[in-house]
Amino acid sequence: MESNINRRTPNKQMDLRILEDLGLSTAEAKIYIALLESGTSKTGKIIDKTKLQSSTVYHVLGSLIEKGIVSSVYKGKIKYYQAENPESLMAFLNEKKRKLSDILPELKEKERLNKQRQTAKVYEGIKGITAAFNDILETMKKGEEYYFFQFQYEQMKRPEIILFFQNYHRKRSERGIKVRGIASPKTRELNQHIYNLPHTQIRYIENPAPTVVVIYKNKILLLDWDETPVAITIQSETIYNSHKKFFEEKWKAAR
Repeated sequence: MESNINRRTPNKQMDLRILEDLGLSTAEAKIYIALLESGTSKTGKIIDKTKLQSSTVYHVLGSLIEKGIVSSVYKGKIKYYQAENPESLMAFLNEKKRKLSDILPELKEKERLNKQRQTAKVYEGIKGITAAFNDILETMKKGEEYYFFQFQYEQMKRPEIILFFQNYHRKRSERGIKVRGIASPKTRELNQHIYNLPHTQIRYIENPAPTVVVIYKNKILLLDWDETPVAITIQSETIYNSHKKFFEEKWKAAR
């Protein structure tokens, strides 16, 4: 019968990607595993085992010592390297977490300032305001909702304005974009020809707003339609939130 006393099971090769995910480079992971398997070693042995270039091995050993997961010792005049116990990887990760915690307030402040950054665009003429309203259609997704205050009756009764909003809201409704709007009671009859569409809710209140205000996706669209129509879009989370809050208050009071 064949003896099993000296039979050894081959070591399963560790997936280096796990150590790479923890923040080690491929070369760092190879050298660390090689030292764990070989024990205290001279650089020549590390080079033979990892098949890395000598310049790479010297550089990476210094990096691993800085990370605290490899140490060195002199035996006579010869320098040897050894892997620290695997628990040192936890200390390495905890140090990375500590450094991240230190700069986290600064990162959050940069995020806050970016959210407050405002941009504005001006659109003129029919083509211009068409582009401004197309931004709503391109920005909003099916099932999402936005809000608006409508023109007063004196402007809303103009045929070109009625036609513009008929065409626009038909496209919006076909795309499944929801809208809630607040208008003057005087426009109720006119609005039957514009807003009698799916995904559309209109309520009425006296003096809703001096001009059209559209509130969508961290943006505000202001529309003025005299001889030449002009639209201004402002991108600002702060302004969006304040207008949305104002709209919801008016919505509760409207009927």
